[in-house]
Amino acid sequence: MVRNNNFSNCNNSINFINRLSHIAENPYLFLTILGISGFLIRFYYFPFDLPITHDGLDYLWYAVDLSILGTFPTNYTFPNNGWSSFLSIFFYFFPSSNIQDFMDLQRWLTVTISVLTIIPVYLLCGRFFEKKYAIIGAAFFVFDPRMIQHSLLGLTETSFILLGATALFLFLSKHDKAIYASFAVLGLFALVRYEGLLLALPFSVLYFARFKLKKRTILKYLFAIAIFLLILLPMAHIRIETTGKDGLVSHVTAGPQYYQHIVEQSETSQNKMFDFIFTGSVNLVKYLGWSCIPVFIFFLPLGIFMIFKNIDHKKSTLILTTVFLLIPAFYAYSRNLQDTKYLYVLYPIFCVLSLYIIKTIDVKFKKWNILAILIISGIIFGSLIFLNFKSIDYEHEKEALSLAYIINARTGVINNYYPESQYLVHVKYTNLEKFPVLSSTIPGQRKIISDENFDSIEEYVLFGIEKKGLTHLVLDGYNARPQVLNDVFYNEEKYPYLIKIYDSLEHGYKYHMKIFKIDYQLFEKLHTGQFNENQ
Repeated sequence: MVRNNNFSNCNNSINFINRLSHIAENPYLFLTILGISGFLIRFYYFPFDLPITHDGLDYLWYAVDLSILGTFPTNYTFPNNGWSSFLSIFFYFFPSSNIQDFMDLQRWLTVTISVLTIIPVYLLCGRFFEKKYAIIGAAFFVFDPRMIQHSLLGLTETSFILLGATALFLFLSKHDKAIYASFAVLGLFALVRYEGLLLALPFSVLYFARFKLKKRTILKYLFAIAIFLLILLPMAHIRIETTGKDGLVSHVTAGPQYYQHIVEQSETSQNKMFDFIFTGSVNLVKYLGWSCIPVFIFFLPLGIFMIFKNIDHKKSTLILTTVFLLIPAFYAYSRNLQDTKYLYVLYPIFCVLSLYIIKTIDVKFKKWNILAILIISGIIFGSLIFLNFKSIDYEHEKEALSLAYIINARTGVINNYYPESQYLVHVKYTNLEKFPVLSSTIPGQRKIISDENFDSIEEYVLFGIEKKGLTHLVLDGYNARPQVLNDVFYNEEKYPYLIKIYDSLEHGYKYHMKIFKIDYQLFEKLHTGQFNENQ
């Protein structure tokens, strides 16, 4: 009986593997399964009822203004308006009067774009490997935890990655029409983020390296570059009219100008330039390593080594494109900006590079069905562990949002308590009588004192009262700015001029926050030495 059960289990396993093998032979079906799986994971982690913040909020308001005005707004200075312009089309037809619905729509669009990116990633991997390996490359992308997390923020990087992968895939084609299309997509790529303009140079060099410098080749190139410029120039003209800068050349050249300005202002210019190079290099290596965890860490290092063997035009394209895409990341890291997002545009290339070692393992062991199951299972497992470890505490964030309403109602001018203070911006939006409305009609933001260079609480309070009109302190024991204020949270009895008016624990919150009102008269007596505890 036991033998029969074992035999039955063995047959079930074989049948399961055979079914997977049949699915793998149909790449479109497999891509559909990957896409649905990737979408469901993103749906599970979707931050319902939480507002979009920071840069995502700027993109939202630009899109809202554009959808209402029908013309490009003039009260914005950021150059990357390609994503907002696309977003405004959906906002124009969106039948809601709730700002949170617009924020959710913005997130759903970036989620959809992120999932759809598996198509150009799969096609790009197919330029280098067989279909069965290209499927694994798509799985690398759609299940990568950083791609999942970033797709939930409503930011521009998701469309930037989609266009970058598409442009690269089309450029590697043998057909003229596809190459022309690659320059068109490259134009859109630059409109979404101005750093994309840098790829025009390697694409041009690689074009002539591949097709040689001939009269017919030159004419074809001129046609391709004309398409590229026709995409860019109208928006560049609009940006000059609305912001005073084209948002392309003006911002690409800003990097070298920044270095030059800092070096000229420094008494030790050589040391300053060395500091930039050293800081940029160290941070670039650090974040390249960190961005490989957990999905690419076992595959990418060997893939980088293997791509330099037997270099052809396809490998040259991948290498040179990578080098140019690393330039903006190096610039950001040289200024000590701390974020892996500057490397996200490289993830489709990471997917290609990772396949070199996978193909090597497959050729050696010749157990593809088992290998594919193990790799995809490993990618999903590693990604879920990372997401659970690094995921947002939604309960905490919702409590921080709820407390922001209380802070708004009970305080005046307060200290900064970032990152939770970011939700104070959202409070004024939810009080709007109607939506959508122009951003210029929104009341001014609550005043928050962000100055941090203080050695004592008394020094900060005195500065805040005299210079900024400080009225209250909002403290959670960790995130107060300046950090010296955290002592009040734990030792409130030491500060009799701070009157506690709210304690979140007393109202059932897990997020412990206290609000203190400043007694101006008592503080003045203490500060001038006139206070007597026995009075």
